[in-house]
Amino acid sequence: MYYTEMNVQEITYRLLGEKNVTYFDSRKYVDWAVTLLENGFESESLIILAGLDSYPTEEKEKYFWKSIKELDIKIEKDDSELIDYYADFIAKQVVENKINPMVGLSKVLDVVRATDYSTKYIQFYSLAEDIDYLNCSKSTVSNFGGLTLGNKEEYVKEEFQLFLEMNQLQIDESLRDSSYCLNCNKLGKSLLKTKYLLKKPYKYQTWVCSHCGSEKLEFPDSQKTKIRIIEMAKKNQTIVDSKKIP
Repeated sequence: MYYTEMNVQEITYRLLGEKNVTYFDSRKYVDWAVTLLENGFESESLIILAGLDSYPTEEKEKYFWKSIKELDIKIEKDDSELIDYYADFIAKQVVENKINPMVGLSKVLDVVRATDYSTKYIQFYSLAEDIDYLNCSKSTVSNFGGLTLGNKEEYVKEEFQLFLEMNQLQIDESLRDSSYCLNCNKLGKSLLKTKYLLKKPYKYQTWVCSHCGSEKLEFPDSQKTKIRIIEMAKKNQTIVDSKKIP
């Protein structure tokens, strides 16, 4: 079986994405070269690279980039886009049951750190933190409702599925940051409101729905909220598509 040009580009993107997020074993350059040779690709530098298993990283990198040039493989993504590509790849591996969800979570935590805790990936950090808290104190600190030690793998897999759907729908940050109100069934920004009591502490601050003022909220971390956001995005997309029909 031969790789298409797109297949080669994909495995190259994955390699470069991984290199940008974590400790990188340069023998993966050699594995990359061997894979290409086994599937019908050939160049002088590729053949050399395939035999550099015990050589220094600098030597492998030199022949990797020479192979890229000789094979005319187009690198059309910058470092940030390569990291996003790698994260999507890990998510798909989990959802397709090709790697264990906890292994996938560990790999994406490297992405979180490499992107300086970007809002694109911070939910995975919070989820991992909650799992750690469950292991230590049987309680959580974030808003992942329904998460237990017994269902953590299924829960993590669902989180990756929701992550892929949100990316596919290109949901913007403002909508991703919405809370879901269990009282009025609407999505929106939560507001911090001061409420008063007749006894100490006399007043306190709480998050409330921007539509109805209810405290019954599912916050952005919640999978229930993410499902609602995805439903809304799909509904809006359907409306937009229907307007395009002549």
